[in-house]
Amino acid sequence: MSPLMRRFISPAAVAALGYVLQGEAHAQALPLPDEFRVGGSLRFSYFIKSWEGQEPNRRRWGDVVFDVFQLTANGRLSNLQLSADYRFYSGYSLLRHGFVTYTFSENTQLQAGVHRAPFGLLPLASHNWFASLPYYLGFEDDSDLGLKLIHTHGPWNLQFAFYKNDEGSYTGRSTASARYSYDVVPVRMANPAEASLGVDQANSETNQLNARATYLFTHGLTSTTELGLSAQAGQLYNAVTHRMGWRWAAAAHIEGIYGPCKVKLEALHYAFRPANPEGSDNSFVTMGAYDAPYKVASQGTLVAAGVSYTLPIDPRGILSRIAIHNDFSLLKKAKAGYATGYQNTIGALINTGPVFTYVDLATGKNNPWLGTHYGDALVEGSPTAPWETRFNINTGYYF
Repeated sequence: MSPLMRRFISPAAVAALGYVLQGEAHAQALPLPDEFRVGGSLRFSYFIKSWEGQEPNRRRWGDVVFDVFQLTANGRLSNLQLSADYRFYSGYSLLRHGFVTYTFSENTQLQAGVHRAPFGLLPLASHNWFASLPYYLGFEDDSDLGLKLIHTHGPWNLQFAFYKNDEGSYTGRSTASARYSYDVVPVRMANPAEASLGVDQANSETNQLNARATYLFTHGLTSTTELGLSAQAGQLYNAVTHRMGWRWAAAAHIEGIYGPCKVKLEALHYAFRPANPEGSDNSFVTMGAYDAPYKVASQGTLVAAGVSYTLPIDPRGILSRIAIHNDFSLLKKAKAGYATGYQNTIGALINTGPVFTYVDLATGKNNPWLGTHYGDALVEGSPTAPWETRFNINTGYYF
């Protein structure tokens, strides 16, 4: 599949809808005790891009493409729970998550396998189909391979995790980017799928520690405010130098649910310090997901803010839900001369029974998914980069 085709589909497409189906709880919500259930979804997208506005494209009035076919399995036997999610895209496939949960008590559980790392706003830092910029740097809805302990005590929720590796790469053309969530990955100029990046890098994530603590304030029967702090630290192994670099990130967030209105706010800072060969440019790392890696600034600050409002719906009609939303995020890179990245998405989620549809208008600049500079938008970018726009309708049937 060509680089252009790989950019037809947003990496965050299925994630948001999976959580909506679970009432915006965790996508791995499990069935009744001692049961096993197989499900999935089939999704398609229609889109128009401003940066492909030549006359032939205008006559086409956009494109319709296959998005994803998803298979899920969830089960429970006594204190053990199983959840798995595998997805098939055009030209590649990947494991979204696969883990076993052991429940010690009503308040404590342990997850083992590939599961969501406890960091920042959970399960998502956004409301729309495109997610937000933290997702595209591995800080929103990130999955890794390891152990996670979850404990609740009154309004407190505490999560601690150790990840030996990231979630791994599955079937695709890239060196190591056939995965669901973004991680630091090796790339090779000898690989035709990665030649446009013009670099060789041999870094991968290992030995990661996460800690997340939240406190929930309750206001009456329908309103809550969650305050949270997160920290993450780990190593970067370089397969050429056989040395370890390091990385860290810290975040603070607020999430409010006030009747039909939901608000998300998050700020985080991160740093990557790879152990590259002598003379290498350490001002960026290569990160990958969805079989398409790109460069990312080694240090920066991310800010995300979003709001969603669920409209009242007559339950006797065919519509189950309409929620309008707007999400804004930016990346301020630490290196002088690196241009700030932006993304804003306004739209709506429309639910009709088992069919979920996102209608979104995304705008941004110095954004790999909004414009023509996919490989370097999150590094140097351009201070004169134009604002680009993508109108997108993504719809899927869940079974």
